[in-house]
Amino acid sequence: MKYRLILTGAAATLIMNAILLANGGPFLLKYPEGDPSGKGVLARLDGDLKPARESRLRVVSEDLKVTFRQAAIHGAVPLARVSAEYTISNPTPEPVEIDFGFPILSGVYRAPESMGIRPDVNVLFGTQSLPVTIISNSVIYGIIRQRARGHIDEQIAASPQLAALVNGFRTAQADEMGRAEEALTRYLSAELKWNQRDAALLLEYCRLDLGLATVHPHDRENGWWWRLDQSDAAIVSGNLGVLGAIGEQKATQYLAHLAGCFDPAVATQYEDIFHAWGGNITDLAFDIATGKVRPRKFDIADKDEAALVRMMGSDPTVYARIDYFEERADMPEAQKAACKTILKNLPVIFTFAPMNILHYRARFEPGVTEKLTVSYSQYAFEDTQEPATFQLAYVVHPASMWESFGPINLRATVPSGVRFNCSAACTKTDAAEGVLHDIYAGVIKDKTGCIYLAMDQDSWRVKIAEVSRKAQ
Repeated sequence: MKYRLILTGAAATLIMNAILLANGGPFLLKYPEGDPSGKGVLARLDGDLKPARESRLRVVSEDLKVTFRQAAIHGAVPLARVSAEYTISNPTPEPVEIDFGFPILSGVYRAPESMGIRPDVNVLFGTQSLPVTIISNSVIYGIIRQRARGHIDEQIAASPQLAALVNGFRTAQADEMGRAEEALTRYLSAELKWNQRDAALLLEYCRLDLGLATVHPHDRENGWWWRLDQSDAAIVSGNLGVLGAIGEQKATQYLAHLAGCFDPAVATQYEDIFHAWGGNITDLAFDIATGKVRPRKFDIADKDEAALVRMMGSDPTVYARIDYFEERADMPEAQKAACKTILKNLPVIFTFAPMNILHYRARFEPGVTEKLTVSYSQYAFEDTQEPATFQLAYVVHPASMWESFGPINLRATVPSGVRFNCSAACTKTDAAEGVLHDIYAGVIKDKTGCIYLAMDQDSWRVKIAEVSRKAQ
């Protein structure tokens, strides 16, 4: 479950038909004031895609179940089934109808054999299946690009001198281009106190064609089941254009950064959304040997095609960590040069892992207690530091968002014989599902962090090989 969602105006119109785009790497959390507002919790979400507080309903308990199994496709990478069952009471004398937002910090699995575009997500209210809208990471990017571009254009138009210099640069003939570029750069440096790199970024902004994308962003899943209706395409590809050749993540960072040169508060729109949910841009992982959380390590050889194939569908966000430009992009050479200059002058490489938000609505009658269950599947992510592991990161519920939130009961199911460890206290139980699985259980008391469930890669592969031999 998670956060109450209030969708109003343009934001609601933009996201209602969004689909989930990728199965991604881990997304790690930080807690600016010691209290997370993250995945797995009930909380309200306002029109800026940020969580708000909820005091009427009470979460009696959560039963969190995670089961690791071999996927039918990309079977070398474990597929995790996550089920979060919440018991919620409405102690008030009035009915409470509430929109929930449930952020998933890495991608949701979509079975290719299903020939459908809907990912594996289900929400049950009692026994009733609730309609779910998925606000994809790409839609969030699209909204940020729209706002950032609007801010840049507004700031240019607000200054007659800057507007004249920008127009002069955009319309300059070849023999005038040098003087127009020098005049605009001098103004940005002397009057606005911009550094040379930021000035170069604005120059390229004036050269760019930011119409509809002509290439598929490299850092997004590009499966045969990819389809968007017209409204979704307008959101995802809007204000992207030729920047699709550097990927939607870096394109979004570029426009947000440039808008922030005029107003620093605008530069961190994406970070602000993540931080509001308790998030951070840094990928972390759980060290199964030491029991410590540390920066995630993911090494892959540039020409290791087998590894890239194995990764497809399980961790496409690795592409965002490569200073990549699609040389085959169908665009004029001047636009290619502009994109490459942007990559050269961006202060950091944009490495945010994806966040998607599930939106659903439920009505709680006065004095009743109901079950609400959110379930989904996702690929585990890889951490390559020895001993290499497959992991799932799950953000526990923020106690600060609720006046009353009961225990979180964890139950993890892994193939028998696979080495397992968890960042939350849990122990192997006597319960067994035949001889095929081991069960680990615990009660999560600390609700201010992210829990990691990790399996040793070597023992996982031994187990998969054993199962395959028996099946032959």
